[in-house]
Amino acid sequence: WFLELLWKCREVQKNWKSDTIIEIGRRFVQARYLNASKERRSEAIRLCEDICYNLRRVWGSLDPKTLEMSDLLSELYTNMGHTREAQGVHENILRLATEGDDGDDRTLDTMDSRTARHQVELLKQSFLRLRGWDKSPDIYADLIRDLKAMPEYRSQPEWADVKPANEWNLKEAASETEGKFEAPQSWYLVKPESFNEKGEIKEPQKSSKRPGMSAKRVTSNWGLNFGNILVDGGHENGVSNGVQRNGYPTDSGTGKSSAEEVEEW
Repeated sequence: WFLELLWKCREVQKNWKSDTIIEIGRRFVQARYLNASKERRSEAIRLCEDICYNLRRVWGSLDPKTLEMSDLLSELYTNMGHTREAQGVHENILRLATEGDDGDDRTLDTMDSRTARHQVELLKQSFLRLRGWDKSPDIYADLIRDLKAMPEYRSQPEWADVKPANEWNLKEAASETEGKFEAPQSWYLVKPESFNEKGEIKEPQKSSKRPGMSAKRVTSNWGLNFGNILVDGGHENGVSNGVQRNGYPTDSGTGKSSAEEVEEW
């Protein structure tokens, strides 16, 4: 209840930094998932989907905070048995690394080499758990080939052992832990590295704005409307209460997308 209270209070706490609000949201998702019945865990997933969508829209899909939340979403999908959705999360992230995020030079269009390599490993784990691909194998073969050919990655040592996707072995056992959600050992709301030498919270780096957009604030639209959530999250059909597979929204019947309902600072 404490995390839920903090999450609801973000509207009136105008001095809270964006990083703090996002961390509260992440902890709220984790706590709700851990303390809910299987039938209600879809609520935690829906909240995570909404936060991921808003982070993509505000900061871009390849921002470190967006990637961290996307990985959490994939872990929840995996734990719930929605392996196709988890695979789609990492496919989309890696595709953006090869094609660019949003065409805006002021936002991140790629990831550092180690982060991209980790996304490839998570994609492979989803392949092993699903016992194959959600789409044509050629799509994934082309994606991995393009990634390995990128100047940012091709000479990095962590990529030396990445085989072409069409050579990935289905007989290999999936990891027991990689890409799966586990309860956090620490429940801090502000990471230790976020403090300066005086014990004060460091000023976060300013995120670039997209054309025609002002900075956005996390609002009550970020996933607190649980009334219409499907028991299973709607994942068998690829749609969860107006949110497509992997958290990409559809029209929920309001006439507006989730992004259009986000309030500005």
